[in-house]
This record gives sequence, C-alpha cells and structure tokens, in this order.
Amino acid sequence: MRAAAITLVTALHEADADRVAARITTGHRMHVDGSAFAAARAVAERADHLDRVCGPDADHGLVVTLRPGSDARAVGMMLANAARSETGDDRVLRHVVGVLPADDVAHLLWSDVDDAFVAADRVASLVEYATVIALDRLAPLSLHRRRALVALLHRLAPQAVIVALPALRTARDLPASNGGAARVLASGAGWMRALSSGADTGRDARDDLVAMRYREPLPFHPGRLATVIERDLAAGSLGRVLRSKGFFRLASRPDHVGSWSSFGAMLALDPTANPSWDADAPIGQALWFVGERLDVRAIERALDGALLTPPELLAGPDLWRGWADPFPVWPAVDPASEHRHE
Repeated sequence: MRAAAITLVTALHEADADRVAARITTGHRMHVDGSAFAAARAVAERADHLDRVCGPDADHGLVVTLRPGSDARAVGMMLANAARSETGDDRVLRHVVGVLPADDVAHLLWSDVDDAFVAADRVASLVEYATVIALDRLAPLSLHRRRALVALLHRLAPQAVIVALPALRTARDLPASNGGAARVLASGAGWMRALSSGADTGRDARDDLVAMRYREPLPFHPGRLATVIERDLAAGSLGRVLRSKGFFRLASRPDHVGSWSSFGAMLALDPTANPSWDADAPIGQALWFVGERLDVRAIERALDGALLTPPELLAGPDLWRGWADPFPVWPAVDPASEHRHE
C-alpha cells in the first residue's frame, strides 16, 4: 500500500459524499458499506490491488466514500495499523473529508431540539474526526451565526481545515498532506486535547466561546446530577453549552465508566465497556465543555454539588445501588464487542 494513497469522504447524506468525491477524485474511487472492520479491509484490498497493477511508484490516489453513520475514525486507524504491521509505515491516509449542511448543523446547535440524538452524534463524529470540513448551505445563515459556527467547529476539530463547499472544486483544493491523517484521528479532537493536556480552556478573545475542563475523582450522586443537568447546564443564566464530551462515574452505577456527550440541547449518558476497576479506566469525572458566555465558576460549583459527600462515599457501592436513579437504564455491555474508551 503506497504511502498517503487514501482519502475518506463522509457526510450526513450519501449524495453529498458522492458529490464531493467526484470533485476530488484523480483516478480511482470506491464506496464501502458494512462495519468499520469490513470497510477497512475492503479499502486495503483495493489499495493493494492498485499497487500491484499500477506499480509502487505510481500515484494511485484512492477516494473512498463511506455510508452515512460509518465510523471514519475507526476505518482510518485500522488502515494505518494494517499498513504499519505490513510495511512499518502508517502514512496511508491523506485526508478524512467531512461534508456538512451548515444550516442543519446550526439548527441542531442553537435550537431547543432535544430528540435528534442520531443526527447530533453523526455530526459530532463527522466534525471531530475530520481533517477537512466542507460546509454546504452557508447562505441561509446570518453572518453572525456563520462566524459562530465556524468558531465552534475550530474548537471541536482544531486539526481540521474548514472550507466552504463551493471552494472545494478539485483535489488541488485540499491541503497538503504527508499521509499521517490517521495519527490526527487518534487524539486530535478538541475534547481529547483538552482532557489530556488542558489545552483549549478559558475564553478566546476572537469569539464568544468559553471552554472549560472539569476533573474530579468522586462519583456523581444520580439525583443531584439530574438536577444540575436540568437547572444549570440548560441554556440560561450560566450560558449556553454547545458541546460537551468526556467520561463520568455515577455512584448508582458503579460497575462501568459512563460516556458523556452533548450537542446542542441533547445530552446522552451511555455506558462504556470499561469496568470501573480497570486500570486504564478514567478516574472519576473527566468532562470538557464549550459554549457561549459560560460562567465557568458557577458551573464548577454546580457540578461539585452533585459529587458524593464524605459520608455518602463511605457508605459504599452496596448502598449507592439502591438510590433513586432518574436516568434511562443502561443496556448490558459486552466488553468483547465494544470499543474501549477513546
């Protein structure tokens, strides 16, 4: 597999991915369905075939469209890992291009819609695991909203180049790449950088956004956390949270680490495959928030108030399990079938 041969294209709608792929294809193109593993295997086989037919010195760039909802991050990292094991060089991925309708994304972020979880999750993944974000349908947005959206996308995906879709006409309009896009996918999202290094916290003078990191070793009390989510994290006097992501511990569910993910008004609290006693599991709360005019100190105080008190902590998990828990029941998690925490 020749280094830097592959570009992945993802979108909310297959027609948008096809349209962009047609513009940036220089020779070879394919579409893949199925799981991330099946998709990565199909792409690797096609790239190897092109290498044999065209010769290792030929520039046989391959543009791949993924079906909506595919895990582009997993596909890209699998391709890089396979190449590293075969050749010692993991530089096989030029870009991951995410195509997004700007007006739909802005609606999810700034409206009060709270039931579009699938769309929100797909948008977040497209943004945070892309090296190029192509925005379509910018015209319906006001100049203020357009600037706010672009500023937020830069926070969510600091590694990505953001372009208006009409400006992406050919492959020459893509930024230069050394083929190391998969390395960016591994830890390049804004929330990953913030939780690992403290990067991107505080206020940016160039926009109205404020980012904060919340780390505490204690678990949350389920009832008090539900109150904080409803009263303090909803858009209001403490600002508007546009995106939050990370890991959390809920005392009433002590066996697994939880995954926290919000986009606009939608918040999903799901289990991960990490048992709480796993040495690699995050400790306590590790959350990143970004939004407009966030009152960081007030949000921190609210979250602190949802943590277990010393007497509650000493009571232990057997008592915690019996507490009233207002959150949806988590399905049973099979660690063998789930990804580990990111």
